[in-house]
Amino acid sequence: MASGKRLPKAREWMENTFQFNFKNKTPAQKEMPVDEPNLNQEFLEELKGKVHEISLDPKVRVQHSHGHSLQEIWEIRHGKLKRLADAVVFINSHEQAEKLVELAMKHNVVLIPYGGGTNVTQALMLNPEEKRMIVSVDVTRMNHVKWVDRKNMTACVEAGIIGVDLEKELARYGVTCGHEPVALNTYFPII
Repeated sequence: MASGKRLPKAREWMENTFQFNFKNKTPAQKEMPVDEPNLNQEFLEELKGKVHEISLDPKVRVQHSHGHSLQEIWEIRHGKLKRLADAVVFINSHEQAEKLVELAMKHNVVLIPYGGGTNVTQALMLNPEEKRMIVSVDVTRMNHVKWVDRKNMTACVEAGIIGVDLEKELARYGVTCGHEPVALNTYFPII
């Protein structure tokens, strides 16, 4: 079915036109191969104690090195990402973000922001030719609405908030962003 209409010959058409094999059930690989990180030790030493957490764990690095585009999902299930983040830094304040950027500039380190990880535009795909250390900056702990100005219909929102939580916090002020339909029905039911 597509758009409420039965398409009885769709499968046959896909098999004949695209040589698509519906019987192919290739299992996902159990674990993706992970290259060793390219670490800038001076940067990491100076960063200690200035951010919430630094992780070099291979699974955390893989998680923070891709979004959800078809290419990325395919590479994770059946191959290998061409380039991984070398480290993941978790921040939970504006001050930590400022310090991280300052040190990255000083030590020539690449920073990639990471929110919910659901990106589908390949914005999290890392350049395989990049020789500098790449750090994924996880902002998910910065997930609050700081203020709402109802008169001007503006809000100051931290970078790591996800849509459902954003709508929940905005509902306390009697406003909505309007981007999450499920949350809208929960906090602003249609009468």
